Amino acid sequence: MQEDDAPQPLRLAPLIAEGYVAPGRSMARVLALRPDEPERLMMVGIGIIGSALGYALMGGQTVQDANGQDVEFGLAGMLLGYVVTAIAGLFQYYVLARLIGFISRATGGTGDKDADRTLVAWWTLVTAPLPAIMMASYHNIEMPLAPLLMVASAILTMVLLAAYIRQAHGFSSTARVCGAMLGLLMLFGFVFRSLLPVPA
Repeated sequence: MQEDDAPQPLRLAPLIAEGYVAPGRSMARVLALRPDEPERLMMVGIGIIGSALGYALMGGQTVQDANGQDVEFGLAGMLLGYVVTAIAGLFQYYVLARLIGFISRATGGTGDKDADRTLVAWWTLVTAPLPAIMMASYHNIEMPLAPLLMVASAILTMVLLAAYIRQAHGFSSTARVCGAMLGLLMLFGFVFRSLLPVPA
């Protein structure tokens, strides 16, 4: 990143906090730093580690097999979860950035491919704690606030992504970006369901 010679780790915590309370301003700051690909991958890596904490929370938990028997989610399952999380994180970084860029520029967005990757990398880093919160809530679903935390985390994840897209591509409204994202998700869900075989 090319801002000055001050130690960047000292700036990271307040910048992440700003990513929640003032997402547009934080995205503008990160874009101004012009992170290169290794720095973006470092953000994604930190985000993946945060997501992997959700699988760590499953240690000692049990799941039910096809026969309804309790099976302990052991070390092998946790390792598989870590591997899947890492692969999914990298897949998300590259594919989501391309998808966001294609749709945004087709609808008048002004960001370039570097901006697409930077916004996805920054979003992955800032929202890293949210998967762990959702996983913890899921495994304590009987608690009164657990469903609320799951829904709030999912909504916050989407709103932050919309805010970063708005800033990176010069759109006028985060709400409109959210609406477009929801519309695309509903359209994708409709097409996906239409392709599934209908039971006789």
